[in-house]
Amino acid sequence: MLSRPDALSSASSNNVADTILSVRQKSHLQDGNNSFKPLYKFYRHLSYGEFDDFCYEPASKLETQTLLDPLFPESYKKLHPDDLSIANYPTTVDCIESFGKFIDASKSRISVGSMSQCAATFEEITLKSVPGLRIYPGILTPDVQRQLIVNVIEEYLPQEAHLTNLHPSYMLPQPFHLFGLPSATIIPPSDMVSAAATSTTLGALQERKLRWVTLGGQYNWTAKKYPTFEPHTREFPDFPLSLTTLLKGAPAIFKDRINPQASIVNFYSDGDILSPHQDIAELSNADLVSVNLGCEAIFFCGLAKDKMPLQLRVRSGDVIVMGGDSRFAWHGVGRVWDKTTPDYLAAFNYYENVENGRIPANVASGRKRYGQWMLSKRINLNVRQMLEP
Repeated sequence: MLSRPDALSSASSNNVADTILSVRQKSHLQDGNNSFKPLYKFYRHLSYGEFDDFCYEPASKLETQTLLDPLFPESYKKLHPDDLSIANYPTTVDCIESFGKFIDASKSRISVGSMSQCAATFEEITLKSVPGLRIYPGILTPDVQRQLIVNVIEEYLPQEAHLTNLHPSYMLPQPFHLFGLPSATIIPPSDMVSAAATSTTLGALQERKLRWVTLGGQYNWTAKKYPTFEPHTREFPDFPLSLTTLLKGAPAIFKDRINPQASIVNFYSDGDILSPHQDIAELSNADLVSVNLGCEAIFFCGLAKDKMPLQLRVRSGDVIVMGGDSRFAWHGVGRVWDKTTPDYLAAFNYYENVENGRIPANVASGRKRYGQWMLSKRINLNVRQMLEP
């Protein structure tokens, strides 16, 4: 049983979840033709240079008429003069301190530069066409981004309760340190797969086979729902403290509209996509928070599947919040371009600039490969609240 006064049993809460899921699937957002489809075809063969050009010039193609580059929004404004609003807010002491507290709460802390990296103000971009969507370009400092990369690899991935797409297919070393062994290390198939299944290498997992890891509530990708809504259980373990500290410590940014309880951390490589979908498995309507690290990508978001969605250029350090009407919007990733990771991530010496702490020597040595790996990777942490408070 849950410890809250309004607690539901796991079985009854799962029934409630199934009912909510059914209602949302029958909503108007499910109707109509798929206007996302031609965009995926368009971006599939688009080079990064061509994409960059489209972001700077007024759209001359139907496929780019809703393309928004948050750093250079003039092209979008020319075509949609009344849609986009940009507000500037001062970066408060609380925001700056929250970044430092996040690093302090991390198990393997990086060597932190000056907090003056924080800009004096930050931008919040909103659109009438996608109400509730909030875009914060470049709001996470390089230190915070580097710490998140270290946390994903050394703190979030190794936890046995945090399942990945690899677990059903392979017998992963425990704890699972992605760079803790040589790349040529053989990873045998799991007992759960057929006898004809073949082994792979740790290098292959690093390159493309690792696709996602779930934090907190262990979302089931096959059933499209959470196995339980009862916290502090194996299938709903506690959410990482360090990530909670980051998201809850800066109310001026995230407006204290989410209690982080689950996250799907996606690992993208060059050319990867994510098909349009809605996040509707949670019992809460609280905001979704999407944190972007590494390579650039094109992100799609729209309230209806039969209308041209917003096409948003996302860079490392950008944060996207889906709240209000956009909480259940259709969204996806059109593609990722490799070698677009900023130098402050790809060229950073993670080995020399991370406090070793009490970690095995092989894990510390593996840090030498983080920068090169990030050169062709995009990591997206999509954080959500599962339960109503």
